[in-house]
Amino acid sequence: MRKWKRRYPHGFAVICSCVIVALAVVAGCRIFMGVNHSKVYAAEERQAVNVQQNVMPSGLAGVISGVWESEYQPDAVARIGTSCEEVIVGQRLSKIHNETQKVDMSAFAQSAAENLNSQSMTMAAAPKMMSDTDYDTLLHIVEAEAGGEDIKGRIMVANVIMNRVESPQFPDSVTEVVWDTEGGYQFSPTYDGRIGTVEISPETEDAVRQALEGTDYSQGALFFVAKDQAAKENVDWFERDLKKLFEHGVHTFYTYPDGAKE
Repeated sequence: MRKWKRRYPHGFAVICSCVIVALAVVAGCRIFMGVNHSKVYAAEERQAVNVQQNVMPSGLAGVISGVWESEYQPDAVARIGTSCEEVIVGQRLSKIHNETQKVDMSAFAQSAAENLNSQSMTMAAAPKMMSDTDYDTLLHIVEAEAGGEDIKGRIMVANVIMNRVESPQFPDSVTEVVWDTEGGYQFSPTYDGRIGTVEISPETEDAVRQALEGTDYSQGALFFVAKDQAAKENVDWFERDLKKLFEHGVHTFYTYPDGAKE
């Protein structure tokens, strides 16, 4: 009998090898395609950290997400270094602490309200509002009576006018006080007409401003007189019937005697 020898053709072996390689390639592609490319991996302290990429919402969802994140997730993770690779090996992570500064608006509002209330009470206790006519009259009488005095002397004259406005024994406005003729002219510049001829100086404007803002050197004076310029009988009346307070510049200042009504 003829013995048959087992033969393995070379062509068949090549075909089998190709099939195996093809299967391996297909399997590898499926594995690769199955990998979630939205994940990156980083090693820290020999441990793999899986960080999911965040999808940034837009519109109203973005606003809500931002509020949610800032209120409930104060800590965020940021990479140290930059990379655009799909997989990063050895990348370290650092934690960023978001600390929102809080401002106590209630305390600020309360303080502002208290300051406003205090200012209102001060203005109500000492009102300095006046008409343009009264303000102009005050400037002119101070200039006419004390235009040659220092700033303090001018303030004192303005103080006397305002003291009279506030006193129940005199009229209730600057113009009425200055032009009062009950018992005779109260101020010589209204008698001789000088009140209408003076030119208001910056020093007088400053003195009147300070007086209206509360500066008061008058000690409650309701009268003043320049003795070297006044008639003797007038000076005698001041000395006899009034209480002398002090002298400043050319003027001597007086008020009613203690307990006197007139």
